[in-house]
Amino acid sequence: MNYSFRLNLIIAAFMLLFSSLKLSAQEGRLQFREDGKFTIAQFTDTHFYTGGENSQEVLDNMKEVLEAEQVDLVILTGDIVTGKPIIKSWEVLTDLLISYKVPYTIAFGNHEDEAGTSREELLSYLSKRPYCLISDEGGRQVKGIGNNVLPVYNQKGIAEKLIYCMDSRSYSLAKDQGVEGYGWFDQSQISWFAENNEKWIIQNPDIQSLLFFHIPLPEYAQAKDHGEFKLGKRKEKECSPELNTGMFAEMVLQRNVLGTFVGHDHVNNYVAQLHNIALCYGYFSGGNSYGSRPLNGARIILLEEDKRTFTTWLRRIDGKILYRVELPRKK
Repeated sequence: MNYSFRLNLIIAAFMLLFSSLKLSAQEGRLQFREDGKFTIAQFTDTHFYTGGENSQEVLDNMKEVLEAEQVDLVILTGDIVTGKPIIKSWEVLTDLLISYKVPYTIAFGNHEDEAGTSREELLSYLSKRPYCLISDEGGRQVKGIGNNVLPVYNQKGIAEKLIYCMDSRSYSLAKDQGVEGYGWFDQSQISWFAENNEKWIIQNPDIQSLLFFHIPLPEYAQAKDHGEFKLGKRKEKECSPELNTGMFAEMVLQRNVLGTFVGHDHVNNYVAQLHNIALCYGYFSGGNSYGSRPLNGARIILLEEDKRTFTTWLRRIDGKILYRVELPRKK
C-alpha cells in the first residue's frame, strides 16, 4: 500500500468519524424513544421577523410548547420568516430550537422568498445550522426546493415511519391561461415521492408515511364536506390550488400514507379523513404581527411503535389542549 493511498484512507476514515460524531452530537438519526413513542411539534405561519411588534409572541409560543411536550422533532410548515432581516431572523428563531437541542426541519411556504432571499439561499443557510435536517433530495430534476424524507427508526433499527417534507410551491404558473391563486405539486414531485416511497416499502412492507407541506390540497375541502371523519374548526375557505395534479391520488395508491399536515389558512385547524388518509391543518403559531388572531399554539403528533395510527392534538400557548384524536379512524 503506497503512502498516498494510505493517507487517503486515513482522511476518509477521519471524515466519516467526524460526520458520525457531528450527527450523534447534534441531530442523530430519528428514532423512537425507549418508551416506543416519537413526538412531532408542527409550527406554522409564524410570519416572524426580528423587530416585529409582536414577533416575540412566536418565540414565547415555541418555548411553551417545547417545555410542555417531549418533542423529538420540530417541523415548520411554511411562512415562517417573512420579513427583513431574513437571515438574522432565521438565526434568532433557530437559535431557540438549537438551545433545546431538538432536531428540526422546514417545508417552505408561499411567502418564504418574498423579501429578497431565494429558496435556494435559504436552503444553503439552513442546512448548515445545528440540528437542522432540511435537504433537497430531489435536486434540479424535481421542482420545488427542500423535498426530502426523514426515516424514523424503531428500537430494532428498522425504519418504521417516513416523514416527508415537500415544497408545495407558491403561486400559479398558468395565470396567462386564466388560472389564478396558489401553486401546486409538479408531476416531477409526485413521481419523486412515489419512487422514493416504493423503495422504502421494499425494505419494510409495513412502513407508514406522513407528509408535511404548506398549501392544502384540493381534497381538504372534499374531506371536510364529505369525508369519513372530521373534527375541529373551518373558519375560512380552503386556499388550495385551482389545479389538481394528482398528489392525493398517488398517496391513496401508495397505501401507506397515514396523514398530511399543512398550514397556509391561519384560522383553520381541523382534521378530516378521506379514503383512509387524515388531512390535517396545523395550528396558527404566529403573533398578531399578521393581523388579529386567536391565541397561538402548535399541532402535536404522537407516533408509536408498531401502530398504524397516530394521535394528534392542538396545544395552545395557554396550555389548553384541543381536539385530541387518534387517526386514521376505522370506517
